[in-house]
Amino acid sequence: MTIQRQYSLPNCKLVLQGLSETGSPNLSQGQVLSILTNAECHIQGQEPSLTGGRDFFESLVRQVSSYAQEFLSGISLPRHQSESQELVHLQKIDTNLHRLTVFDGNVPEQKPGRIVDLNTVQLFDLVEAVDQFFADSLTLPGFSLAVRPISRKEAKLGEPVAQKVIPAAVGMSGLALASLALFLLPIPEVQRPKDPQPQSNESIDNLEASPNSTSEPGFNPTPTPEGLDSSPDATINSSDEMDAVDTSEETVTEENSETSLTTSSKITDQAEIQRLENLLLEKINNAWTIGINEALIYRVTVASDGSIIGYKPINPAAADEVDKIPLPDLLNKQALGEENNQSIVEFKVLFQENGLLEVEPW
Repeated sequence: MTIQRQYSLPNCKLVLQGLSETGSPNLSQGQVLSILTNAECHIQGQEPSLTGGRDFFESLVRQVSSYAQEFLSGISLPRHQSESQELVHLQKIDTNLHRLTVFDGNVPEQKPGRIVDLNTVQLFDLVEAVDQFFADSLTLPGFSLAVRPISRKEAKLGEPVAQKVIPAAVGMSGLALASLALFLLPIPEVQRPKDPQPQSNESIDNLEASPNSTSEPGFNPTPTPEGLDSSPDATINSSDEMDAVDTSEETVTEENSETSLTTSSKITDQAEIQRLENLLLEKINNAWTIGINEALIYRVTVASDGSIIGYKPINPAAADEVDKIPLPDLLNKQALGEENNQSIVEFKVLFQENGLLEVEPW
């Protein structure tokens, strides 16, 4: 049975198909794709898609990563002879046009089989799709990208990055301005409505002023009967009792709220926590399609069956851009109104602006 992994962006989508080394017919969502049989690269507006085997995919990943590093840093790296034998080549046409060439056959008889011109936005989405692949620990775990540092001799001044990304920024300027405006707005403070002032305060003032205004020298006012509760002391005591009742009720409500959040037992088995962590990473990674401009951190609660039953934004940006991440759609809404008796575990989920996703126990 074939395993499929998909990494989707608005202008690019990578689809990988393959098998697991275990060869088990009963494949689960946590199955590792270790043998790649087919790779497809879909570029918006470019049909048909680019397809090939493992050699094609590895060459595509290497060339995209190397070209993106040169494009963003402005430093041209020397080409090795091994790079001239790649099945995929990327070269710059102008500031907003990049040519991707896929060759047929092996050197020295390489012939261009497909030429695709990408704009800067499409190039960035292709880079983010490759980053999502590297963040997926369940797909080709043995594949790694060899990265070497740039020496001072190779480094030289290049065009500023700000000028390079202007074409891409123009295409998303409306979205960026709207996000910036929402980010600058202060978070509204929700205050609990104040209780109305007791009307007995006015009666206290009247009672205190009444003996002085009506009494005459040598005249003692008639004492108030013991059973009458309209005296100043009785009024003050009554007000204190009302405040005490409100405070006790509020305390009980807060205690009940905190107790309800900790009703379910926590999972402590490390193997089970690792299984749920891999399941959560794959579930979110497959559903995340919208790019973000700032790192978002959430505290996510997962039940023992792998369903997401709660999440909480940790940093301010996470609360503002929750519509850009798939947690609201993946939330098990049926568990919100029911009593959940399953064991739970909490994870820290980090959405990075470069498309990487990190999940670790809270």
